[in-house]
Amino acid sequence: MKTPFFWYQPPGLLSTLLSPLGWFYGKVGKILCAFKKSKRFSIPILSVGNLVCGGAGKTPTAIALAQLLQKKGINVHFVTRGYGGIQEGPLEVDLTFHTSSDVGDEPLLLAQHAPTWIAKERPLGVQKAIEKGANLVILDDGHQTVGLYKDISLVVIDFFQGLGNGRVMPAGPLREDLKAGLKRTDALIGIGEGEVPFSKPFFRARVVPQPLTLSSNRVIAFCGLGFPQKFYKSLKDLGVDLVATESFPDHYVYKEKDLLRLQKLTKIHKAILVTTRKDLVKIPVYWRMHIHVLDINIQFEDAEGIYRFILQKIPFLKEAA
Repeated sequence: MKTPFFWYQPPGLLSTLLSPLGWFYGKVGKILCAFKKSKRFSIPILSVGNLVCGGAGKTPTAIALAQLLQKKGINVHFVTRGYGGIQEGPLEVDLTFHTSSDVGDEPLLLAQHAPTWIAKERPLGVQKAIEKGANLVILDDGHQTVGLYKDISLVVIDFFQGLGNGRVMPAGPLREDLKAGLKRTDALIGIGEGEVPFSKPFFRARVVPQPLTLSSNRVIAFCGLGFPQKFYKSLKDLGVDLVATESFPDHYVYKEKDLLRLQKLTKIHKAILVTTRKDLVKIPVYWRMHIHVLDINIQFEDAEGIYRFILQKIPFLKEAA
């Protein structure tokens, strides 16, 4: 779905009318967490998640954490639900075979960096990773996953996006009651400039857009993200002339008519198309040569500090390296 406009505005009539539903949704989440037994495994599980519905940057942060741990000699595997794909798993993502319609968009990005398992029942995916020799599993989008013990839970907050009106969906962007979500959080990773008003260990990170080689500086940007404004801001920061933007629902699967309409816009505006890597994997291959991609990396301000913090929580991890 598209992010409702009122989620990132001061609380108004619509969010107030919906707040009883948000209260109920938050209570259900609390009950599930309280009563569902968490299964433990023989290897540590590091959860990367967020408190809002999409857009915080959890997947690129999970990739950055995997790269950090891989440099330390740790065999990292990803486990994720595979949202948007038809496969329930558990199965390992095969980049030579699977498409976004099979496994979802984010698993295709994760699998470029480490073995990635999709599993509707996440414990089954963890078991498969163990069988294939993983030393540690990174649970992508795992903060609200119940029934699975996490040795460490990291929550990503993007300062540009923030927490919106502070209400639980559908009244606001929060996935659960803020206090409950923070209680299960070991540390926060804040992307961008800002400070967190919570008494939790905090590590700062930043988005590093990769260089763009464009045939024209006039750009039409399109994406299907939880918070598309971040993508558009990154392009503006690179100095492109952003003549138009087209926002689609999060995890949107592009249809031929969408791409034809976007192509028509390029002729009207004498511009080129730019999208994200997450969006590109959902576009037919024969269209991709006409579309430029903005790639980003997440860079930690104190990568060694994050690694030391992980070792404090999982001291035996050093032995696996």
